Amino acid sequence: MCRLLGQVSLAPRGASDVLAEVPWSLLEQSDARAKDPQKDGWGLGYFAGRRVRVVKSPRPIFREAARFRSAAAKARARVVLGHIRAASNPRGVPAGRLINLANTQPFTDGKWIFCHNGTLSIPAEVERWLGPYRNRVRGINDSEVFFWQMRKFIDVHGSVPEAMKACVREIWGLWAGCRRRYPRLKAPYTGLNALISDGRALYGLCHYTLPVSRRAFFSGQPWGMMSVARRGDRVLIASEDLDEKGWGRLGKAEIVSAIPEKGRLVVRRERFDPWEGR
Repeated sequence: MCRLLGQVSLAPRGASDVLAEVPWSLLEQSDARAKDPQKDGWGLGYFAGRRVRVVKSPRPIFREAARFRSAAAKARARVVLGHIRAASNPRGVPAGRLINLANTQPFTDGKWIFCHNGTLSIPAEVERWLGPYRNRVRGINDSEVFFWQMRKFIDVHGSVPEAMKACVREIWGLWAGCRRRYPRLKAPYTGLNALISDGRALYGLCHYTLPVSRRAFFSGQPWGMMSVARRGDRVLIASEDLDEKGWGRLGKAEIVSAIPEKGRLVVRRERFDPWEGR
């Protein structure tokens, strides 16, 4: 599974400490010695003024540490997203088609930046319901399909939390009609953990079906359980704790929003029923 990190602040600031310097930084989480190393690419996304800036590579981050550190030092913005990839392959395609720049995260449409941790196991079924957004899919990564599904519902609902819940509901609805084609699967995804931002606010979705017996490499928390913390003038949302300074842990179906309001960052958390309406 991938690893991800998002930072939001009231004013532009750097994120190189959490990306590459703290004990369990995103760079450290890519460790080649890990049982499941993040070897399939890395990327950073941030907003330079009103323009989206994305820097990414399909190469292992631990072999491009100097380039990653340099890119992290330049990523100064109100919102910064980072992603390191351990590629999922629900379509069963050759690695050469999967590990390339087009399939590397974060994804963007020029207005939003998005990254995902987990596997959407039925990307073809979800893609068929994207409507006009289907023409904007460029790669074969299940995460990119999830991005455009979320963009579809953001435009429908005008609310990121509502769009996230709509994505989950639609996936389960599609699963009801196709699960017989996937007798080895118990669910339509292993995880839908995601971060998305419009450059002003940062939103995180924590939702996974992995067993709690599996543990993260550094923090020891259940794999898939995301973390959130306030650090002075910024809020961090990550796939796991980045240090030992006291993080809040998100539930198996929870949305967190960090939104600037009246000169401060307001953090809201909302649990939801992923199986509502089934």
